[in-house]
Amino acid sequence: MSDCCTTKEQVFENSRSELCPSCNVKGKRVKIITLKSMLKPTALDTLNADLIHYFCSSEECNTVYFDMDKKMYSIMDIKVSVFQKDNSFIVPVCYCFDWTKEKIKNYVEKGLSPNPVEHIRENIKKNRCGCEVNNPQGSCCLGNVTTFMNQLL
Repeated sequence: MSDCCTTKEQVFENSRSELCPSCNVKGKRVKIITLKSMLKPTALDTLNADLIHYFCSSEECNTVYFDMDKKMYSIMDIKVSVFQKDNSFIVPVCYCFDWTKEKIKNYVEKGLSPNPVEHIRENIKKNRCGCEVNNPQGSCCLGNVTTFMNQLL
């Protein structure tokens, strides 16, 4: 449902602010706590916490976060490797419970226990995950884990 007081021009401008300034892919809104936990101190020093920020998941793009004013934070500004932007097998897919691409690959190919999805779900049920501060995308990794496992099959 649209806001009756918003003009079409404002709606267009708002949707444009969600596009990554580097690659024009629509970003996913992230909480400010995610940026506060992920940015290196020099980048954190430039953060405008009053603006809306977005995560760019495009693997071809070096921008990880951007704000409504088009301020960008690249992979060099982030404390950890970003799953969507790093092809190495040591990068985490699940940041809370250290499920790297390599560990998931070993599970899929060799059947080593535990099952990553079941292990993560069990920990979520026990309220142990901290995705908003551990995962650069600021949200649950289960979709990434499942997609990665399916790609290996």
